[in-house]
Amino acid sequence: YDIVTKAAERESEGCANAVRTALEEASEEILQASSIEDVATRLKLCLDTIPDYITTLQTLKEDLMMAVGFTFADYDMDAYPPGPSTSLYKACRIFQSDMDDGVTKVANFFQYLSEDPAQEEGYPSLIGEEDKECFDLDVFLPDGQNARIATADWSGSGGGNDGKMWDFQLCTTLVDPIGFGPDSMFPDRKWTYEDLTKYCQSRYGEQVVPQPYALVRNLRFDDLIAAGASRILFTNGMQDMWSGGSYLESLSDSIIALNFENGAHHSDLSHVGPSQDDTEDIRQGFITITNILAKWLDEIRAEALS
Repeated sequence: YDIVTKAAERESEGCANAVRTALEEASEEILQASSIEDVATRLKLCLDTIPDYITTLQTLKEDLMMAVGFTFADYDMDAYPPGPSTSLYKACRIFQSDMDDGVTKVANFFQYLSEDPAQEEGYPSLIGEEDKECFDLDVFLPDGQNARIATADWSGSGGGNDGKMWDFQLCTTLVDPIGFGPDSMFPDRKWTYEDLTKYCQSRYGEQVVPQPYALVRNLRFDDLIAAGASRILFTNGMQDMWSGGSYLESLSDSIIALNFENGAHHSDLSHVGPSQDDTEDIRQGFITITNILAKWLDEIRAEALS
């Protein structure tokens, strides 16, 4: 989330501090509220959609902040090409308004989310929600028992059955230890393996145990050279939060990292580019990648014939 914060600041200068200040103010207001019903009214949340597990103001505050965080993460991943047309920029501007207090900004943020058609794929329950006067908090819940807003993936699992499948994957072999640290614009929330395990077993049974080293053990990503790997191309959009978990430097002549300053999360090197809408680094990236892949294919053909 440090990367999300930096990307938001890059998209709209002053965003990080505006979000941080508004969320601190909103968190304090939530914890001082008289009841969950009071918070729902002030944030324009549909009271009957607040999940049953939320029984305290503390839990409500924590998971509302989580929802804001992973929605910003979604906007970060789609923030390409950079500029005022991105949802990340528009979300920043909501928090940079001088007219509203922190609670109102959070309410406006959720309202914007409900009206954003790009979010309907990840949260199918948002379809048809545009004209509602309150926000359905349960759109964030994946299918299945004991679902929570803060799922196994703190960057957001998504809602419905797709969300459940992704959530289960994060409960097994694709463990991503991410949280809100002191350098991010979101209220501190520490990720722990123990909390993940407790959540996953409440969802899928005690036989499910998260395996944080499974991919290292099975795919040897900890030492690709020793594993004999070759012809791997890591392309990193540096505005994408997931660049923080990638190889940012080449390991050999055939295990290559390419970093794109303006790139985001598979919203840049798409099948439609390069185009006039692409930034210069991405346009050059298409050329570089094409040349690398062509070279490797020629090598493979030559090897096959020898």
